[in-house]
Amino acid sequence: MIVLQQGYLNNLNNADHFGVITQINNEAQGFTTDNPMLVSAIAGVNSCHQGEDAAYMKSGKDWNVNRMKTEDGKLDKIMVAVRAIVSAHAEMPDGFPLKQTGIEFLQMWKDYDFHTSDSYSGETSKVINMWQTVSERRSDAEALGIYTYFQAAYEQAVLIQQLLNQRFDELAGRIVGERRDARQATDDAIRQRYLGINSVQVLTPSDELTALARKFKTIEDYARQYYLREKTSGGSNSEGGQQSGDNGQGSVDNGQGTGDNPGGGDNPGGGDNPGGGDNPGGGDNPGGGGGADPDDPTNDED
Repeated sequence: MIVLQQGYLNNLNNADHFGVITQINNEAQGFTTDNPMLVSAIAGVNSCHQGEDAAYMKSGKDWNVNRMKTEDGKLDKIMVAVRAIVSAHAEMPDGFPLKQTGIEFLQMWKDYDFHTSDSYSGETSKVINMWQTVSERRSDAEALGIYTYFQAAYEQAVLIQQLLNQRFDELAGRIVGERRDARQATDDAIRQRYLGINSVQVLTPSDELTALARKFKTIEDYARQYYLREKTSGGSNSEGGQQSGDNGQGSVDNGQGTGDNPGGGDNPGGGDNPGGGDNPGGGDNPGGGGGADPDDPTNDED
């Protein structure tokens, strides 16, 4: 019998978790059965997977990114035009009435190391600070003809910062809330499916069900080895109660211990003992193994 476990899913980061669930869901879609419990479990995972997909896509798409790009483009155009006006006065021949004023205002771009290629937060902060100097020298700015333009740049910078704050609030809410809940719902559905498959394998075994269980076990072993960097033993055909992994759990095959441990299945190194796969120190427990915290917003590479 192939014993399926899903506790390892807790230790996967969000991207790997979604990929593994997609594999599990796809494998189940081609399986047909008259068992109502399995039919319900398969449908439940598919429904939860779609919910996780929707939450994942929503958290990866920032609704106001396009708006920020548009507003930042407007700010860039204003600042480029203002700098051109200031530079034109600064480059006038000596003796020109506003040459020195132009030189002094042009120095602001150097003092703040301002570039239109700066980040949203960086550029807007610099514009807001530069506006303080411009507003304090309003008469000189009006003489250069840049006051109203710079005021428009300041207002544009404030707008972009408001959009940034909304963006952070939206992303934080999605990552900590909706996607976390969707992911947990998927894990719960997987647990129900695996419990059903494990039970049916005992009560009414079939070649088709064994083949499906073997596929799920292969996905599990791959995720443990390549995503969680666990050492696996025994491959994916864990029939006869064999378990794999190096998180403090022993390998068991029909009650016989392996390796240097003298005990069998009930031995402290074996699978039925607190040192085994279902132990809080094991890979199948939320506290075991490595991986990233699914609630941690830094998991996302979105």
